[in-house]
Amino acid sequence: MSKRLLSALALAAAILGGPAAAADTSSLSGFLDSCSSDQQGCKTFALDVVTNARDNHYGCMPRALGLDAAADQELAWLKDKAAANPKYRKVALTDVMWDGIDELWPCHRQARSSP
Repeated sequence: MSKRLLSALALAAAILGGPAAAADTSSLSGFLDSCSSDQQGCKTFALDVVTNARDNHYGCMPRALGLDAAADQELAWLKDKAAANPKYRKVALTDVMWDGIDELWPCHRQARSSP
């Protein structure tokens, strides 16, 4: 499934989901700023994204990792890694979040051996 479709699904879930809609999802900096006053809204939004990723088999999140812990890891990645990276200044928040999933839980595919 493409990142764009997953982004649209996550954004729709946030808009329709109630408390998460209070978080500013216009940009990474806006989102992180709103997290200081609405930690639950930010957590709910991150939880929606990681749940959507797992449900759609995006990324390779370990099954033993709970969704709540995955959302915490995603938020930490956004605050520690993404916020310090200038390439994310003009990227849609949901795309930044999918990049976080790619970085936190990459899928390592084994190379096929030649016959």
